[in-house]
Amino acid sequence: MTQVLLPAPAYERVADRLASLPHQIEPLLWSTDGIVDKDGQPVDDAAPGAAWMSIDAFFTGEMMTVAQAIVDFGSVSWVQAPLAGIDAPPFQQVIDAGIRFSNSDAPNIGVAEYVMSALLAHRHGIAKRLEHQRDRHWEQAPWPEIGGQRWVIVGFGSIGHEIAQRARPFGVEIVGIRRTAVHDAAADKMATMDELATELALADVVILACPLTEQTRGLVDADFLAAMRPDAVLVNVARGGVVNDEALLGALDHGTIGSAILDVFDPEPLPANSPFWTHENVTVTSHIAGAGTGFLARNDQLFIDQLDDYLAGRPLRLEVVSG
Repeated sequence: MTQVLLPAPAYERVADRLASLPHQIEPLLWSTDGIVDKDGQPVDDAAPGAAWMSIDAFFTGEMMTVAQAIVDFGSVSWVQAPLAGIDAPPFQQVIDAGIRFSNSDAPNIGVAEYVMSALLAHRHGIAKRLEHQRDRHWEQAPWPEIGGQRWVIVGFGSIGHEIAQRARPFGVEIVGIRRTAVHDAAADKMATMDELATELALADVVILACPLTEQTRGLVDADFLAAMRPDAVLVNVARGGVVNDEALLGALDHGTIGSAILDVFDPEPLPANSPFWTHENVTVTSHIAGAGTGFLARNDQLFIDQLDDYLAGRPLRLEVVSG
């Protein structure tokens, strides 16, 4: 019998699927009031072997408390997270404790859809069209299609793959950038970081989809931006720390690049006095790229699938390997 720790609200959604797994599982339901079993009875001898840091704890602001509880048990050997990145302090706390850790690709479909909608809205001038509607102004003018554009995706992992699958049917040429040379049929071309400057110079759109690491922190600096075309669009759905804000603002002000679509910042929330809010060439959203309505259901099923693999001793598809 394996005790599995998960937030109480999440259990209600997955109880039937947990019960149907071919393993002996005892759910332990976590809340700030304590640990109870599935019947609501207190559990005094809790020693979970696996845990789920579901998105419920994130929304209630309890993720750090959950992380501390997981570490304090001393019995947890594997944890499933709800988000793609691993840089959040609660996740790092678990990883630093030496516990096996799996991240999530559940947000990635939503992120890809966000990128498509944001770039289509930008390219089509939707804001201006809405302005015309408010002013009852009838204007017929051509608008630029995305077909034939070249999009460079820096950090071509699962998110890049999902973006490419949606963009290529529009006639977009996709170039993926990774640290090492790999093949991905979703891209028209794969290149390495050594080729980045060359690819930036050819790109209509540059999409940041890489994790935040010591290697990518501040990646988008003055040199990176200078390599881009003056009409290019920068899209950041990675992490705010990947971009040097001062360099980006300078590039936008001086016409080094054309515009930016930013969903992530450092710090967050974006301070009210940030010039990004009012910059005429910047679109700001509040770190919502992955918040599509399918996110919760995908995360729930991911946990069930990964737990099944963990208890069966199979490799974990999304396990984070340190180093």
